[in-house]
Formats: sequence, structure tokens, C-alpha cells
Amino acid sequence: MPETGKKLVIAAGVYLIAKSVLNLFLGGFGMGNLVTLVLEAGFAAMLLFRVKYANWIVGILTLLMAAYYLPGNLSGLPGTWVYLAEALLDAGTSVMLFAHPGVKAYFSGNTQ
Repeated sequence: MPETGKKLVIAAGVYLIAKSVLNLFLGGFGMGNLVTLVLEAGFAAMLLFRVKYANWIVGILTLLMAAYYLPGNLSGLPGTWVYLAEALLDAGTSVMLFAHPGVKAYFSGNTQ
């Protein structure tokens, strides 16, 4: 079970970094996007190195960022559909980090 959790955590980390790189290309190489890339890389590192409660911390912060940008993404449709899809993926990633038994086992150190 922890091996499945580790694979999911790695996938979540790769997703966080990939979406930040995509945002750099779509939104420009501004300071805000660069800071977001650094933060997301930090989140991925926290997940990979099993920082205590990192799954909760990263999940909550990811949901908060998605919620912050959601009104703008909805009002800008159809031009913001990529960002709206990103928000849905963020929500799914957060739920996986909160609730998946493999992720829980990975962060608790269980070796069942």
C-alpha cells in the first residue's frame, strides 16, 4: 500500500511542477509565475521527502489557490478553459492527497 501511495505522491509532485511550467508559457515569465514555480517545486519536495503532514499542507494550499482563481476562471470563459481544467485537476489532486489509503500509508510510514 505505501508503494502505491509513493507513486501517487510522485505523480502529484510532477503534476504540480508541470502545471507551473505550463503557466509560465501561457501567462508569461513574470515574477508571480516564477514564484509559483518555486513554491510548487517546494511542495513537490515536501511530498517526496514525506514531511510530516505534507499531504494535508500541500492539499489545502492547492485547494486554496484553485479557489482564489476560480471566479476569474469562470468569468473569463471560454478563454480560460485551460485554467478551469487546472482547477479541477487541483481539486482532484488535493482529494487524493487527503483521502487515498495508499497516500495515508505512505505518510504514516506503515509497511503493510
